[in-house]
Amino acid sequence: MSVVAERGLARTTLADVARTAGVSVGLVQRYFRSKDELLRFGIEYVYRRAEERIAAIPVEPPVREFVVRLMETFLPLTVERRAELRVWLSFVQASLTDADMAAIHRDATVRLLRGVEEALCGAQRAGELAAGVDTEAEAAALVAFVDGLCLHHAATGNGFDASRISAALDAYVDRLFD
Repeated sequence: MSVVAERGLARTTLADVARTAGVSVGLVQRYFRSKDELLRFGIEYVYRRAEERIAAIPVEPPVREFVVRLMETFLPLTVERRAELRVWLSFVQASLTDADMAAIHRDATVRLLRGVEEALCGAQRAGELAAGVDTEAEAAALVAFVDGLCLHHAATGNGFDASRISAALDAYVDRLFD
């Protein structure tokens, strides 16, 4: 995945992947017959890593902190997550023209929105979030905000570094939980 993260999908060849892995092109082709298969593997890896990070977050009060940790799992705050972001962006671009990839993206987005909404409902039950807050709308807004932070980081690099991203997320969640 490092090759896709570094060069982008359009500029990545199976030969590049083989060279980076130190194996033959034939061996890579046994696992990935095309760049599309490679990208599917890559995005499945990215989603699996995110799910592992989410599962490791303790679900305990205050719920606000859980929501911050949950959203941080998607942000490019580490070298690994910055590489995952570049793979995800290649995937999103491919999903614009590939129905199978669009379906994978749609399903993952539905799961994410559900999870964020459940967390916000939990915050309401705990009295941390106002009862009148529309949790479905706020979950969508929070996910869109995090996607925006990711896009700005990808486009500007140090213009949206880890500390600025974390501060922006904290400010957003503070307003939501105020």
